[in-house]
Amino acid sequence: MISVKEAERILEKFRFNKTEYVKIEDAYGRVLAEDIISDVDIPRFDRSDIDGYAVTEILDEYVLIDEVFAGDDKDLVIEGNECVLVATGGKVPKNTKYVIPIENTVRVRNKVVVISFDRIEGISKKGCDIKKGETILKKGTLINERNIGVLAGLGIEEIKVYKIPKVGILSTGNELFKMTKDINSKTISSIVKKASCEPIFLGIARDDFNEIKEKIINASEKCDIVVTSGGVSVGKKDFLPRVVDELGEILFHKVKMRPGMPMLFGKVNDKPIFCMPGNVVSCLVCSYMFLLPFLMKMIHRPYRKRIIKAVLSEKIVSEPDFLYLRPVKLKNRIAYPIFKGSNILTSILDADGLGIIRENELEKNEGELIDVWLFD
Repeated sequence: MISVKEAERILEKFRFNKTEYVKIEDAYGRVLAEDIISDVDIPRFDRSDIDGYAVTEILDEYVLIDEVFAGDDKDLVIEGNECVLVATGGKVPKNTKYVIPIENTVRVRNKVVVISFDRIEGISKKGCDIKKGETILKKGTLINERNIGVLAGLGIEEIKVYKIPKVGILSTGNELFKMTKDINSKTISSIVKKASCEPIFLGIARDDFNEIKEKIINASEKCDIVVTSGGVSVGKKDFLPRVVDELGEILFHKVKMRPGMPMLFGKVNDKPIFCMPGNVVSCLVCSYMFLLPFLMKMIHRPYRKRIIKAVLSEKIVSEPDFLYLRPVKLKNRIAYPIFKGSNILTSILDADGLGIIRENELEKNEGELIDVWLFD
């Protein structure tokens, strides 16, 4: 049996660095697997920011020699009292210094008279937004609605991102074929989705060594990560420890925490395998404590617990060296423990978070402050 911190150190060693290319319209929520370096200047040319007349010096009137609209690729030059009508976003003549707004002028055929100098605009120079060769997005950046537009502006159609792990979910237990409902697979699947990974339900295995072994082999071949529930303790029909030991390696079995103490973690076919306790509250707590942050790391995204201080409504007694995580209901920053047992559904139904009683705290008394890990 190991401490929670020791278990976390073992989990920290795992990485998932597979990559793929996706179209930018499908890239939302993905994480870049390489730097994005611009191979163009943005703007690609000197452009006007308004509808107006491009000029090279300030005069009272000008002679109109041409017109330029967005998308035109004219290489024009103006001199002296010449001007060019340029639409917003249009390419200005090479030696343009100013753009006079249309509304500040009067035009008669090819003659443009300035009636007000209260607003004379400059221009956006080539590369003033993004320079060619500039690193725009760094490896590890989460793609969102803001930087997708930048990628499109650079003319990028596909980007290299980290793959999303496929997480195989297997429930075990003869009781699941009878009156008991398979709750844990839905719970685990929800945690997998919360981490933006892909859950794959692999069915239910009876309490039979060979059947479980066959399904674990299949899971390790189809998926990047395997998560099971049930059959992980020390009972006569708890076969998961034997299966994992035979097919791969047990990295830890039993953690000093309640609920969730029987949990096992190991490798099969070099794939990580989490074996969660069968009790519903224990399964959920282990999923929050270990699986969720592990999956977030696998997709290269940070995970942060939301922890607040609250006043404990009643005394909680723990045991030496164990981390206690007790479901609590919050009212006006008072934490009311509602834990009724690891297999009682309502122990978690109305909970707002988990009250944390750390390893060196053998008890917490009524009225004391405790940390509460808030559910999302």
